[in-house]
Amino acid sequence: MAQDVPSITSKRYMTYICEYEDNTTGFLRTSFAFVDGEHAVWYGQIDNVRRHDMTIEDMRRVMHRLPDDILYPEVISGLTILPDADAVKKCYIKGPELFALEDPEMNSKLPKLLIKEAQILELLKPHGHKDLAKYHGCVSKRGRIVGIALDRHSILLPYRLKQDPRDLDIAACMDGLRAGVEHLHSLGFAHNNLKPSTIALDAADQPVILDFEACRRFGEPLLNGRRRRWNDEDCRASDRHHDISALLEIESWLLRQRPPREEETQEPPTMIRPLESCIKKLVAYLLGQH
Repeated sequence: MAQDVPSITSKRYMTYICEYEDNTTGFLRTSFAFVDGEHAVWYGQIDNVRRHDMTIEDMRRVMHRLPDDILYPEVISGLTILPDADAVKKCYIKGPELFALEDPEMNSKLPKLLIKEAQILELLKPHGHKDLAKYHGCVSKRGRIVGIALDRHSILLPYRLKQDPRDLDIAACMDGLRAGVEHLHSLGFAHNNLKPSTIALDAADQPVILDFEACRRFGEPLLNGRRRRWNDEDCRASDRHHDISALLEIESWLLRQRPPREEETQEPPTMIRPLESCIKKLVAYLLGQH
C-alpha cells in the first residue's frame, strides 16, 4: 500500500461503492473510489467479494491514485474559474461521473464530457432561469478543471417522494419543469437527458433541472454518439422532442408514485342489496305471497 493513500476510516466515506454482475456468470467484483480534498481520485476493485464482506483495510490495500488526465480536462479560455475557496464551499461541486470508470466506452470520454458541460453552462449563464440549475463557474486544480460549481439543492425528486411524507403538488412541479424546458428550447438547446434523477427540488418544492452533460443545440450530435433516454429510446442528436417525450414520461411516473386519495380508495356505491330486495319482492308476488 502506497504511503500517500488517504487515511479513510470507514466505508461510508467512500465517494462511491458499486457491485458489478454479469448476466451469464453472476457477481464479478466490487469497485470503489474516493475523492480527496484536492480532488485527486483514488480507485480500487476487488474480485469476487461483496461490499459487505470487505473491510476498509481491504479497500485501502488495493487503492491507487488515478492520473488526472484520464478524469479532468485542461483549463481552457472562456470558462469562469472560481478563485474564492469560501465561495466554492457553499456550492455543490459536480465532478466526473466516476461510475463511468467501469464502462470501457465511456471512461475515455470523461474529460470531454466535463469540459463540454462547463462550456454549455457558460453559454446558458447569462440566461438564467429559476427552474434550471444555477452555474457559478469551475474549480481548477493542477491546471485542470476538476469540477463545476452549482447551487446546492435540498433533495432529488425520487428521494423527495420516498423520504418526505408530504404530498407533492404534481401539477405545480410539472408546470415548473415545462417552464424550464421551454426556456431552454427558446435558447435553441435541448436537455436530452430529463429523468427523475436529473431533477432536484428546493425547500418549497420548486423543481430545478440538473445535469447538462447531454445538453446541445438542436441537431448537434451527442458526444458519445448516442444518449439513451429514460424511456429507453436511442438519441443520436439533440432534439426538443426528446425533452417533450421525457416530460410526459415523468408526469406519468409521478402519478403512479402518488398515494391514492381517500375518495379513490372507497368502493363505488353498489346496487346489489337494493336489487336483491327487489328480486325477493318480485318472487314473493309471483308466488302469491304478497
